[in-house]
Amino acid sequence: NWSRSPVEIRAACLERLADLLEAHRLQLMTIAVHEAMKTIPDALSEVREAVDFCRYYAARARSDLGAIELPGPTGERNVLRMEARGVWAAIAPWNFPLAIFLGQVAAALVAGNTVVAKAAPQTPEIARYAVALAYQAGIPRDALQLVTGGAEIGAMLTGDARIKGVVFTGSVSTAKSIARKLLADDGRPLIPLIAETGGINAMIVDSTALTEQVVRDVIVSGF
Repeated sequence: NWSRSPVEIRAACLERLADLLEAHRLQLMTIAVHEAMKTIPDALSEVREAVDFCRYYAARARSDLGAIELPGPTGERNVLRMEARGVWAAIAPWNFPLAIFLGQVAAALVAGNTVVAKAAPQTPEIARYAVALAYQAGIPRDALQLVTGGAEIGAMLTGDARIKGVVFTGSVSTAKSIARKLLADDGRPLIPLIAETGGINAMIVDSTALTEQVVRDVIVSGF
């Protein structure tokens, strides 16, 4: 039913979710501070990024996922339509427990897929709050389900043949393990794995830098 719903309806759900995230900003920030040990400015950025993801994917769905009339011979009509793949597993990290969690979910949902979203074991509460807001925004419960737990739960999800796509953010080693698992079953069709890994940046400081600025930026980067 969700995949058959018009793109406009799915996009509108994401925009309502963005509005609800902004309305519940303080509650979400509080959970992020206590559960993920974020600073207050970082918790605010987390909510803002989650809102941005919802609005961005809603806008892209409207522009990219509609039916496209293709040229054809007289008397013949050719239409290109995008179709959902099916059930996606979305596996989120602890360090962006709202923004990346919802970014993965929003992208899959607005394309008409259903999602089983696994929160990081360290940060389940902010995921529960976000999913409750998603239901309030009109996303059906049978289109989005939350699971919590550690690596064993992720392995069960990625090993299930009913999963038609995996989106993952985390370590390089875990991404490689998921990729091997997806290819291990010879009878399973190839499915996409979208992995964002190894999120470590270098900071380069030269001799012209002011010490107080370097200290501030190192602390912000580290925490």
